[in-house]
Amino acid sequence: MHQRIFKGLRDRLPAPNKRTFYSLLFLVSFVAIVLITPAAIAYSRKDLAQLRDEKACIGCNLRRAPLGGEDLRGADIEDADLFRADFKGAKLEGVNLLGADLRRADFRNSNLGAATMQNANLQDALLPGVYMYRADLENADLSRADLERVNLTGANLTFANLTEANIEDGILKSANLTEANLALTNLSNANFKSANLSGASLVGANLLRTTLQDTNLQGTHLGGANLFRTNFKGSQISSETVLDSKWLLVWELVNKRELGRELAGVDLSGANLEGVNFEGSDLEEVNFEGAYLFITKLRGANLKRTNFESALLVYADMDNTDLTAANFIGAELRHTDLRGADLTGAYFENTILTDVDLRGANLSLVDFRGATINPGTLIEERSERVAELVNEGTEDKDFRDADLSRAYLAGMDLRGANLTNANLEGANLEGADLTGARLIDTNLRDANIEDAILEGVFFCRTIMPDGEVTPCDRR
Repeated sequence: MHQRIFKGLRDRLPAPNKRTFYSLLFLVSFVAIVLITPAAIAYSRKDLAQLRDEKACIGCNLRRAPLGGEDLRGADIEDADLFRADFKGAKLEGVNLLGADLRRADFRNSNLGAATMQNANLQDALLPGVYMYRADLENADLSRADLERVNLTGANLTFANLTEANIEDGILKSANLTEANLALTNLSNANFKSANLSGASLVGANLLRTTLQDTNLQGTHLGGANLFRTNFKGSQISSETVLDSKWLLVWELVNKRELGRELAGVDLSGANLEGVNFEGSDLEEVNFEGAYLFITKLRGANLKRTNFESALLVYADMDNTDLTAANFIGAELRHTDLRGADLTGAYFENTILTDVDLRGANLSLVDFRGATINPGTLIEERSERVAELVNEGTEDKDFRDADLSRAYLAGMDLRGANLTNANLEGANLEGADLTGARLIDTNLRDANIEDAILEGVFFCRTIMPDGEVTPCDRR
C-alpha cells in the first residue's frame, strides 16, 4: 500500500523534483533511525529505577544497563532483557536471573555465588575470574562465553551449552555437568576434580593438562579431544564413554594398574602417567614424548630406544633400567633415580637434569650437548667432565691424561686441544675439528673419527682406531 503511494507521488513529479523527493525520503528515514533506535536498544529508566528501589524487576528492559558496582544480592531479575548489561564489580550473590537475556553482559570482578541462572542466555558473556560457587546454570547457554579462571565449584550445569567457551584455568570441582555440551571448548588447566560429566559432550575440546581426577566420565564423549597430560586418576568410565584408543589405554594404565602388559612400541606421547607402575615391563621403543611421569615406577624395565623427548620426569624411579639409545632430547628430569641404569648411546641434548641420581649408571657415548646439569645431580666425575667439555668450549684446552673413553664428542671443536696421554678409546669423534691438536701417546682405539678434521694434528705414538701406532709427525 505504502509502496504504491510513494511510487504514485514519484511518478507525478518532474525529474528535478524527483531528486528532491528522494532527498526528503532519505532525511525522514535518517531521523526515524536516530529517534527510534535508541529506544529499541537502551534500557528503560523506569525499569532501572524499579530494580534499584525494589531489587526486583521481572521481565524488564535493562539492555545495556549500567549496573557496575551495584548491590543486587538476592534481587529478582527473572526473564529480564539484560543484553550487554554492565555488571562489573557488582554484588550478585543469590540473584535470580532465571531465563534472562545476558548475551554479551560484562560480569568481570562480580560475585555470582549461589545465583539462579537456569535457562539464561549468556552467549559471549564476560565472566573471567568470576566467583560462581554453587550457581545454578541448568540449561543455560554459555556458548563462546569467557570463563577463564572462573570458580564454578559445586555449580549446577546440567544440560548447559558451553560450546566454544573459554574455561582455561577454571575451577569446576564437584560441579554437575550431566549432559552438558562442551564441544570445542577450551578447558586447558581446568580442574574438574570429583565433577560429574556423565553424558556430556567434549568432542574436540582442549583438555591440555586438565584435571579429571575422580570425575564421573560415564557416557562422556571425548572423541577428538586434546588430552595432553590430562589427569584421569580415579575417574570412572563406562562402555558408553567415547575415548580414542590411545587415551583409553592411558586411562587403563592409570586406573587398572595391571602389571606385565605388552606395551613395546605403543604411543603414550603426552600422557599423564602419574604413579603408574611399569616395573619390569617391556617398554622398548615406547613413545613417551611430552609425557608427564611423576613418581612413575620404571625400575628394571626395558626402555631400549624409548622416546622421552620433551617429557617431564619428576621423582621417577628408573633404577637399573636398560635405556640404551634412549632419547631424552629437551626433556626435564627432576629428582629422578637412574642409579645403575644402562644409558649407553642415550641422547641428553638440551636436557635439564636437576638433582638426578646417576651413580653407577653407564654413560658411555651419551650425548650431553646443550644439557644443563645442576650441582645437586650425582654423576661420576668423568662423565661430568665430558658434559663440561661439550658445553663450555674446548679451543686450546688442556686434556692431558683425561679419561674420555667412549665419550660422545661428535662435531666438537677441539682445535689446538692438548690430548697428550688422553684415553679416547671407543669415543665418538665423528665430524670433530681437531685442527692443530696434540695427540701424543693418545689412545684412539675403536674411536669413530669419520669426517673428523685432522689438519695439522701432531701424532706421536698415537694408537689409531685400528690399533696402529703412529710415528711422531704432524699431518
